This record gives sequence, C-alpha cells and structure tokens, in this order.
Amino acid sequence: MNKNTFNPVRFIHYLRKDWTENRGQFFYDFIIPYGILTLLFIWIDFTKTQPVAKGSRLYTELLMEKAARGIDESWSLIGFSTSICLLFYLAFIGSTFFHASKHRRDYIGDLTLPASDAEKFAVHWLRTSLVPLPLFALAAVLADFTRIGFIHFLYPEVSVSFPVPWTSGNAGDIYLPICILEAYALQALFILGATYWRKKPFQKTLSVVLLLGLGYYGIYLGYVLLVLGEDFYRHFASPRWLFGWTYGIPSFLLLSGYVLTYLRMRRASLIVSWKDPTTLALLVAALAGLALCFWMPHHIMSHFPSVK
Repeated sequence: MNKNTFNPVRFIHYLRKDWTENRGQFFYDFIIPYGILTLLFIWIDFTKTQPVAKGSRLYTELLMEKAARGIDESWSLIGFSTSICLLFYLAFIGSTFFHASKHRRDYIGDLTLPASDAEKFAVHWLRTSLVPLPLFALAAVLADFTRIGFIHFLYPEVSVSFPVPWTSGNAGDIYLPICILEAYALQALFILGATYWRKKPFQKTLSVVLLLGLGYYGIYLGYVLLVLGEDFYRHFASPRWLFGWTYGIPSFLLLSGYVLTYLRMRRASLIVSWKDPTTLALLVAALAGLALCFWMPHHIMSHFPSVK
C-alpha cells in the first residue's frame, strides 16, 4: 500500500471507524457550549430586564423605545460573548486533534493504522473542525431561545427580549465571517501545538499564543509611543488596506497551521527538534510577526496622509 495516496474506500473505512469511536464526544461538544451559553445569555438578559421590572423610569423608556422597533439591548453583549466562547471552543477542540478516541488518548498508536497521512488528517479535521462549528451554532441558537423563554417566565409582564439576528449584522459589532475565520485561524495554531505537546496541549499552546500576542502588542505600542510619537495618530489607514490585513493574517495562520501540522504528521515520531524544518518555519514566522510590528506603523505614516 502506498501511504502517500488518498484512497476513497480506505478513507471511508477509517472515517467510519473514527466516527464509531468518537460519536459520543459530539454530544459533549454540543451540550457543554449550550450550557455555558445559556447561563451567560440569561445573566446578560437578566441584568437588562430586572431594572425594567423594578420600574427604573429612564432606563425603561430607553428599552421600551428600542423594543418597539424590535431591537434587544442585550444583542451586542450576547454577540461579543458568543464570539469569545467560539474562539475558546474551537481552540480547545483543536488541541484534541490527535486524540484518536476516548479509549486511546495517544496519537502514536493512531499513526500505525493502515491509512495514509492525508486520510488521517482529513478524518481528524472533519471531527475537530468541520463538525464542531454547526454544533456550536445550534447550541448558540437554542441558548438564545432558552434565554427568551426563561426571562419571559420570570417577568411575563415585560417584553423587551427578542431572538438575536445572527446573520443580519445587528448582533453588536461582530461580523460573522471574520469571527469564524479568526476562530479557525486560532484553532489551526492549537492543532499545530498538539503536535509538539502530548500532555496538556491546550494549556501550553494557550500560554505561547498569549505570550506572543501580548509581546507583539507591547512592542507595537511601545514603538509607536516612544519612537513615532503623537504624529502617528494623525494618520489613518484606508478601510481597504485594513480589510486586507484583517482577512490576510488569519488566512495565513490558518493555512500555515494546517500545512505544518500535515508535514509533522508525516514524521512518525513527531519529535520536537530545533533542526526540524517545521520548527524552523515557525521561528521564521515569529520573526516575521516581530518585523510587522515595526513595519506597519512606518507604512501607515508614509503611505496615508495625516489628518489635522
């Protein structure tokens, strides 16, 4: 058998085996975010509705005015909290990319199965990336309706709660496509991190991501404040330029994470070594991110006019 090929029949057999071993996990992938989001949504709506029920006049008038137009005051906070939960949800599931089943928690045994690396990657990607997103979306929608039902049960005389229009752009300042793209980009990093750490991959990858993110932000902010000065804040980048970077960086992280993970899967032992090409590629990417912290402010000041 040539393990560098993609055989559809063998892929279906491996997918069926993986589905049989992990289908129970999908229930937890749904019920856990549903429970968390339900409690979070109810708390957000409760803090909004309780003052109305107690007769806070000014606040009630503002809410009733919006409610008359079918607008829920809690949409913005619900949308923001959902996006944060989605980031952590996909990141945590991504860190389990190499957990073959609940009975076999090590990916070493999975590497010996008669399937190609491409087939294993595709099956694991379906289980940890493709399936969880609709499960989370279903959990969010049901949690939203649970919120409305519970608040109406507590305060039947007050009607200021409405379902979140997830796809209309009215759920706060959250833009759904970029939110999903950023969540998958972050998950790709956690999938890659799972190839380096066999124990506690989520905690260790999260620590590295937070350190890098805070480090880049601190260097960028420090360079702007200490070197460029107040003149930097008079320059405003064009929306098109910002749009390109907003989508470009997550897309780069997403593709890089998947490609490097697949390349590391082809190494049977997944040894962590500074001489490994994938590790060197990560170091180059980290240095490129550092260079962007210095290049971006200069580019904005030199290519976009100042506003006085």
